[in-house]
Amino acid sequence: MSKALATGGTRTWRAATVWVSATALCLGTLSPAWAAKPAAPSPAPAAPDAKPAKEPAAARSALESSPAAALAAYAAAVNAFKYQDFDSAIPQFRALIYPHPVLDQKREWKAREYLGSSLWWQGEARQASDEFTALLVRNPQATLDPAVYPPKMIVDFEGLRSNLIRLGVLTPDQAPRPPEVRDLVAPEPAPFALALFPFGVGQFANREPAKGTLFLVAEAALGAVSAGYYVRNTYDGARTGTRSTTGDLVQISTGAGFLLVAGWGIVDALLHRHSTSPDSPP
Repeated sequence: MSKALATGGTRTWRAATVWVSATALCLGTLSPAWAAKPAAPSPAPAAPDAKPAKEPAAARSALESSPAAALAAYAAAVNAFKYQDFDSAIPQFRALIYPHPVLDQKREWKAREYLGSSLWWQGEARQASDEFTALLVRNPQATLDPAVYPPKMIVDFEGLRSNLIRLGVLTPDQAPRPPEVRDLVAPEPAPFALALFPFGVGQFANREPAKGTLFLVAEAALGAVSAGYYVRNTYDGARTGTRSTTGDLVQISTGAGFLLVAGWGIVDALLHRHSTSPDSPP
């Protein structure tokens, strides 16, 4: 009997010990939450400074009120575009165009072209398409210079034009006409015989009027002086029986000058026996 009581007491003691331990564990786990002070509410986020929102508005107002400022901003945007700084060029062009343009019409068209091409190069095909569409609606004759832009961009641009024509936004007669291609045939060279004449005849035949005029004036002046002194010296010699040495020297030197210039003109005409008209190929 005593042994059973002892066994029962031991079990009771163990159960009590387990209950106390579990209670203490629970109290230890929960007590920090009870003991902790209520957390202070997190402060509300500070209101953002209003200056960044006002600065773009102030800049836009400056562009609208000052044509000089708009031109300076346009020049800066174009400079960024030419240096392929598209990250800077794109917002600068947008500020000049939206919500409404602050540039004259031609610069507005150019700004839209630069903006669209910048977006295209940045991989923003949808936005580039929107800008090119806006350009074509405002300027149906717009084209992209193949010397500046890659063929793929030009193909995309012309594809937009075709879609606008198909949708009726543009009409076919608004599309730019292809450049007229003419057969560039060089005219026949001037006749060989004309190159052998003095007084710039060969130069005029070669369609070089400025050079022909120079030869004409120089040869006429030298020939006139030489002929004049020849007549004078002959007359004086017949009248007095003597000839002036100075007169003979002037006559001979100007005559020699005439022959030299005339010979130079003939050689020049022979070397340039081809057309120099604007329609001849380079």
